[in-house]
Amino acid sequence: MKELHHPGIPIIYDLEEDLEYSYLIEEYLEGDSLYDLVRNHGPLSQEAAIRYGIQICNLVHYLHSAGDSPILHLDLQPKNLILCHETVKLIDFNHAATILEANTSKQRYGTPGYAAPEQQSGDILSERTDIFSIGCILYYMRMGRSPEEPPDLSDQAVGASWKSLFRTCFKLRSEERFQSAEVLRQALESMNPSESGTFKKNNLSSLTIALLGSKSGVGTTHLSFGLSYFLKQQGYPNLYEEYNDSGAVRQMAQQMGAVEDSYGIFQMKSMRVKPRYGEAVHLKEAPYPLRIQDYGTNWKQVLRQEDVDLILLVRGGKWWDSLAGSQVERELQKSPKVCILYNQTLWEVRQKAPEGITESRCFRMPYFPIPWQPGQEAVSCYAAIMNAAVPIWKGGTPRRKLFRNAVEIICRKIGLSV
Repeated sequence: MKELHHPGIPIIYDLEEDLEYSYLIEEYLEGDSLYDLVRNHGPLSQEAAIRYGIQICNLVHYLHSAGDSPILHLDLQPKNLILCHETVKLIDFNHAATILEANTSKQRYGTPGYAAPEQQSGDILSERTDIFSIGCILYYMRMGRSPEEPPDLSDQAVGASWKSLFRTCFKLRSEERFQSAEVLRQALESMNPSESGTFKKNNLSSLTIALLGSKSGVGTTHLSFGLSYFLKQQGYPNLYEEYNDSGAVRQMAQQMGAVEDSYGIFQMKSMRVKPRYGEAVHLKEAPYPLRIQDYGTNWKQVLRQEDVDLILLVRGGKWWDSLAGSQVERELQKSPKVCILYNQTLWEVRQKAPEGITESRCFRMPYFPIPWQPGQEAVSCYAAIMNAAVPIWKGGTPRRKLFRNAVEIICRKIGLSV
């Protein structure tokens, strides 16, 4: 194992021995197992199951091709897969063996519900033995329960593409399963990542979205949490960052009993959230290319940020909120990187797009009391926002330069150094 080097396999630092015991010194991992993730939050979305499944296939393919003889894990199950900031780590190699060792050993092991039939019958073990277990893990992620023997594929919640994939993984004759983890990975990648059609896929990579409120109490933090949860459910892991002084993250963490990790990040309702820390605090940089930054009403701070790709300006939805905002707000709205969200709206009030911004970048947010339960209306609205925003940051350097020029003008008007 010390010779194995893969992002999904823990690093082995050393092995110590005394007269009675051996001690394996390994990389310290922070995160939840896939078992706990599903148990606490229910079945994963199709996008999340595909994303994690691809990672599992990649690391198992690495094991099968790492040496002169394939290494079989032989105990792939949700409890042995740890999710460390969206990177799947495979642990517990107690039963792992080369293909020759596995077939000459007199003893065989496996977890009920995840072990392949040949692990129980005594037939030949091969790479396809691990393929059966991967299929069981995918079933657990999508269905929220371990597969029965034989697995039940009659559930209406199982889509046609998943049924086909499961049937191939669960073949009793190992030679009829996917021939390798690489072939199974390709099958996962070919599946439609979104059957709901909520918004265009493959458009988000490295992206920073800032939410800014026109005044206190318009629901900027609520909409920020809602957006973070929506993107996670759509298959886009992201980090919510608190850039205001409300202390909302710590209050929520205390209420939920959440504890921060070494990155200073809390896990709450499957989301990753980071409270605001003082300037003297220096933490490891979390590996999240997609970030949701909640600035509250901190206008000056958001204007100083050079890496913001998109600003969602939250305005009130009452009739008096439709009046023109401050000079800074009016100038900012002209930027090509700004969309406006009208929140807490009175439906009898017709909002008019501010001068300098098209109606296609103005959205009326529906009411949803719990951020991680947005409801279909809010989901559709968030999807529309992301669809409208895609051309904004896909414009590349010219648009970023235009945004930078607009910010410089605003900073000069309010007396900020650029």
